[in-house]
Amino acid sequence: MMPKSYLVFKWTVYSLATLGLFALQYLVLSHIQVLGLSPFLYPILPAVAASYEGLRRGSVFALVVGVVCDLLLPGPFEGFFTLAFTVAALIAALIAENLLSPGFLCGLAVSALSLAVTGALRLFAQFLSGGGYLGLMSRMILVEALITLPAVIVVVPVYRLIHDRCASDY
Repeated sequence: MMPKSYLVFKWTVYSLATLGLFALQYLVLSHIQVLGLSPFLYPILPAVAASYEGLRRGSVFALVVGVVCDLLLPGPFEGFFTLAFTVAALIAALIAENLLSPGFLCGLAVSALSLAVTGALRLFAQFLSGGGYLGLMSRMILVEALITLPAVIVVVPVYRLIHDRCASDY
């Protein structure tokens, strides 16, 4: 069992890094336009963290990031980001534990998966609200995912460093 001070330190560092990545999204990525769309970094953060931290801790982290995003960003329904990020983190942790060891390739795979989960949930919400423009929305989600995935080059090393540096022998 790890001491509480270790856990508080570790998750404080994760929180500060995530805050920095939120700032990257807001200050830099939101100003980059490709076909009228900007990269959307938020869904890949909980997935990459869950690939390093595992099912339980990664899911709690995703839940917290989802709640923060639900409070800050518009979504198709209340709790959208909390639901999407938690589901994506659960799957990401399972992939990291059973298929791919955490690292860049795993980070890329779970990021693509998280963007797909978020996009599919967005499409489902659109379908339930009337279903118009599903083809156009699908293409927009695909373009958004393609322009977001290069951000894995930044996110994976940040979370890997935290995971490795905050490792404990407990």
